Amino acid sequence: MKKTFTITFLVLLITLGASLQWLISSDSKTERERRNMVDTRVDNNGYYKRLASQGLYTLNPDIRTAPAVFTGSKIKAFSVLTDDSPDVPVTTINSTQSENSVFVNPLDPNNVLNSNNSTQNPVGSLYGANDLYSFDSGETWQGKVQGVAGSNSGDPAVAMGWNGRWYVNYISNPGGQGIGYSDDNGVSWTARTIAPNPGSLADKNHLWIDNSLDSPYEGYLYNVWTDFGGPHDAEIVVSRSIDDGDTWSTRVPISTAVNAGSHNQGVNAHTGPNGEVYSVWAIYNGWPQDEGALGFAKSLDGGATWTPATRIIQNIRGIRNTETKKNHRVSSFPSMAVDISNGPDRGTIYVTWANIGTPGNNQNVSIDVYIIKSTDQGATWSTPVRVNQNPYGEGKEHYFPWMTCDPENGILSIVYYGDRNVSQNQVEVFCANSFDGGETWEDFKVSDVAFTPAPIPGLAGGYMGDYLGIAARGGKVYPVWTDNRSGITMSYSSPYETNPLSRPYNLVGSVDFASGNASLSWDYEVAPDFIGFNIYRDNELIGSTTESEYVDLLPDYGIYTYGITAAYTNEGESGASRVTLQWGDARIAVAPDNIYQMLRPDSLATQSIIIVNIGQLPMEYGISSEIIDPDREVNAYCSASGGGDEYISGVQLGNINNTSGENGYMDYTNLSTEVKAGEPMTLTITNGNPYSSDQCGVWIDWNQNDEFDDEPITVSGSPGNGPYTAIINPPVGAKSGPTRMRIRITWTGALAPCGTTTYGEVEDYTVNVISWLSYQPSFGTIAPGESAEITVTLKAVDLELGDYYANLKIANNDPDNDLILVPVHLLVSSFVIEATAEANQMCKGDTVQLYAAVSGATSDVTYFWKTEEGEMVSMEQNPLVSPEISTVYRAYAVHENDTIMSSPLSIVVYQLPEILLGEDMSFCGEQPYLLDAANEGSVYLWSSGDTSQTLEVSATTLGFGSHQIWVDVVNSNGCMSSDTIQITYFELPVVELGEDRTACGEESIAIDALNEGASFLWSNGSTNQVINASAADFGFGVHQIYVDVTDQNGCVVTDSINVTFFEAPPVVELGADTVMCAGESKVLELSVSGYEVLWSNGSTEFSVTADTAGYSFGVQTFWVELKNENGCVTRSNEINIEFKNCSGISENDNMQLSIYPNPGAGIFKLEMQSKIRENISIKVYDVSGNLIYQKKDVITSVTNIHEINLMNQPAGVYNLVVKGKQMITKRLIVNR
Repeated sequence: MKKTFTITFLVLLITLGASLQWLISSDSKTERERRNMVDTRVDNNGYYKRLASQGLYTLNPDIRTAPAVFTGSKIKAFSVLTDDSPDVPVTTINSTQSENSVFVNPLDPNNVLNSNNSTQNPVGSLYGANDLYSFDSGETWQGKVQGVAGSNSGDPAVAMGWNGRWYVNYISNPGGQGIGYSDDNGVSWTARTIAPNPGSLADKNHLWIDNSLDSPYEGYLYNVWTDFGGPHDAEIVVSRSIDDGDTWSTRVPISTAVNAGSHNQGVNAHTGPNGEVYSVWAIYNGWPQDEGALGFAKSLDGGATWTPATRIIQNIRGIRNTETKKNHRVSSFPSMAVDISNGPDRGTIYVTWANIGTPGNNQNVSIDVYIIKSTDQGATWSTPVRVNQNPYGEGKEHYFPWMTCDPENGILSIVYYGDRNVSQNQVEVFCANSFDGGETWEDFKVSDVAFTPAPIPGLAGGYMGDYLGIAARGGKVYPVWTDNRSGITMSYSSPYETNPLSRPYNLVGSVDFASGNASLSWDYEVAPDFIGFNIYRDNELIGSTTESEYVDLLPDYGIYTYGITAAYTNEGESGASRVTLQWGDARIAVAPDNIYQMLRPDSLATQSIIIVNIGQLPMEYGISSEIIDPDREVNAYCSASGGGDEYISGVQLGNINNTSGENGYMDYTNLSTEVKAGEPMTLTITNGNPYSSDQCGVWIDWNQNDEFDDEPITVSGSPGNGPYTAIINPPVGAKSGPTRMRIRITWTGALAPCGTTTYGEVEDYTVNVISWLSYQPSFGTIAPGESAEITVTLKAVDLELGDYYANLKIANNDPDNDLILVPVHLLVSSFVIEATAEANQMCKGDTVQLYAAVSGATSDVTYFWKTEEGEMVSMEQNPLVSPEISTVYRAYAVHENDTIMSSPLSIVVYQLPEILLGEDMSFCGEQPYLLDAANEGSVYLWSSGDTSQTLEVSATTLGFGSHQIWVDVVNSNGCMSSDTIQITYFELPVVELGEDRTACGEESIAIDALNEGASFLWSNGSTNQVINASAADFGFGVHQIYVDVTDQNGCVVTDSINVTFFEAPPVVELGADTVMCAGESKVLELSVSGYEVLWSNGSTEFSVTADTAGYSFGVQTFWVELKNENGCVTRSNEINIEFKNCSGISENDNMQLSIYPNPGAGIFKLEMQSKIRENISIKVYDVSGNLIYQKKDVITSVTNIHEINLMNQPAGVYNLVVKGKQMITKRLIVNR
């Protein structure tokens, strides 16, 4: 017991002594020495906690963050079945959870394992990588917040095997690599060591398990990480286990062949369908710097051997050093996935990362998520595809992507932070899905809140986790991320299911420029319950079809995104295939195409450039200048460099906005900005690792002699920590053109532009000095059909006599002409000529006076003028010209042996308005006519006093006859034209065929078109004025008869009448005349029926009896009229029956009748002669048998005249019946 106590005491004494020695040695170190004890490449909290305990590092302070904003739990995406997925914290135990890894059990897609960097809250103990899990698809979680299999240093990576074993990989507390596994669903864990500490730390590890059942290496585990320290310092190393994690191979370096300038870090491993092992990581070409490339290595024998590493993509720009606008540390470590499904993309490798701008360009202010893929085991790689779908170039930031490929269906899913909907210091969590091997993506917000990232108090500087997690299997996707919505940094999950319905694919589209028709076509494999396709334009449903093609008429020029989904019964709808189409472009026109200016010393002049957008979409332009000095020879500048530690991390001046890492010296002369005399600009320089005694120097070769012998630029804030600022303003005498700017940061001592210093860094840039040329505005947007005027100022201030040249470079988004060069030539001369005009604008046909004036001449001057094309115009000094089109003139002056030329003088000739009222016109009747003077937007004056563009005339407004109408048109340029037209209005002929008419049988109707002397054309082809229409010509029935009447003026009038021809009743034959004696009778009987009957005696019966009882003696005339339903009447033949007094009575007693006039107008005289006195009755019937006139008790004598008045009756035929001792019938005809 005593011996044990003694040993323990000695250990404590040694440890205390070592600690005191460390304190003494630490206190004696300089600030620089203390900083150099920190390896800033390492991203591990345990590492920085140990440094903090030694006084070498300051952990995150406790800060208050803004409260989170609830934005809703709905998921709006075609590619997702789940429409509402509230966020679920992975634990409710008080702790902090960050830096997430998640895996789905291949035996049960509802079972998910998650591990995070876990600590006490507030941060005290570092629990390390823990184990949390769910058995109900992420609805609820259990497990513990303490480290799996005991405390560790975090950086979790999880896996689950077909054998039912769960794995959590981590950095062990000694700084090596360790793993814990569980065979009882997380109840207990067994710890195993993978690799010891290499010297400093085994950092940023990743674990993967081969779960392909087709792989000969199924179940193999692969652990990859970065060694800091030891023989493989800064390299990616790998260790494998072929016995389910119990034992592990010795680490093997796999990244050395890429020759990273600083180190390799952020490794990710995956396996292929046949046991291929792939590894990808970020390459740092210098430090501190952003990620500059991605490295890749593979093994085709289960990790036994590895191919030499390659750089699969060069010239990317991550975010580790540049960072985001959010308050936490970031990186662009790549994430990888491999498709082991049996789908069409089986075996494809996918890699994603966050990049500043487009990879390869790396200049945009946006941070976007990109993906590349390989279909040949990593031999070749695709062009990067942008994953986040917000509009490009908005300055938004999307970062921390992590990717998974569903091993059962091959669907890709990525989770990442993004700020597209919120302020620049907030983020939301997004997911993106791809169903076509990463070619197209649909992204959507998955988190319920927007939150403000902030470092976790008490942990490494800026730390809030270095990656997110996502895993999928069987259509179930589990994104896991870190946020601080509750005021505590916690990890959350929002599981969702991808849409399994068969969807359209191979969607292609094109736009017909002339019509604006967007033609779409796609492929589709028919699935059960399919009913058709839905067509979306910019996420708005615009139509549906059952065909695999669709044509949409675009509403306007622009850029449109189409989505095609398949619709199913029960409101099912698949994910969407998408294509983006553009109708129209920006198109640029620039005038003039060059600028020439002659100036005397110390004078200036302005000219204009007009930029016109003749396209259909808005045009964005930006102007820069390029000074051309054909005589300048550029020689090498003196060399300079620094030994590092403090370094230039940022330079901002005009268009230069460069962030960089530590390199000793960097040539950034490919980055340039304009600096203009008289327009001071602020230069800002940031020190990436400042010390209080650091100095900053700036030199610019103003005189362009390839030496920094001009006065140094005054820098504010130096010496000091920075940032440093300086005012850049070209001094008097500075030469125009590109020249060198050198920036140096160094520690104490002499500050000079050349040579090498022990510490610090040097960077060179280009400044384009503009002393005699300026322009405004330098950028803008021009709407279609609009223009922008650029004012160009040329100054001959402090310039020697001679020629100066430059190019104005107009960059724009015209796809066929995206860079326009406008050459500029300035001639500084003591002898100058100026060309002016009485007016620079004129109307065609006018005359303008040109003037030439010379200054600086010492003797006589002769002049001549030419057009820009070289055509001689005049030998006069001030000629009169009358150009037909816009023309550019130049004046020339000859003085002694010197000929000089003026700047171009443009005379704009505006064309006169073109008015075409047309030939003289004549019209018939009231026909209106619209006169159009065209030239929309002009000023108008008509002879009527009207001032509109159009004038409607008619006989109503002008009257009949001839009228001369004129108009004066003044267009927007003040040019006037006139035109005259004579318009004549003729009266129409009057044609009245009357009311519709009818005729019976063979009756004819006379129809008169009147207008004697005119031309006639009847519907039956007749050209007579009058036609007689009958059934013989037209047939029985209704007929429309029309006539065109054309008068002597060619005016045509048409009229029509309906004429109906009815068939007449048959004509009855009553037989032959006969003589009868008193007492005899004769029955007259009809053999037809269906007609109205009227006998001459007024009877309407179908038979009458003739005898002396009814008619007395003498000759009696009998007839009968038949009338049909149309009112047509026919009369039978007349039969005369003579009644004789065969007994010897005198026949002289008979009465004689005469009627006159008959036909008559309506007044008839009835003269009756009778030798005996009689009492008679007089009756008149119309053709319908109606009694219309009656007179009784008329006494006859020898001669008796009686008047019958039918004036109130219409024209026609009437029956007269006179009855006394005998009955006499007669026909009366009324004709008017």
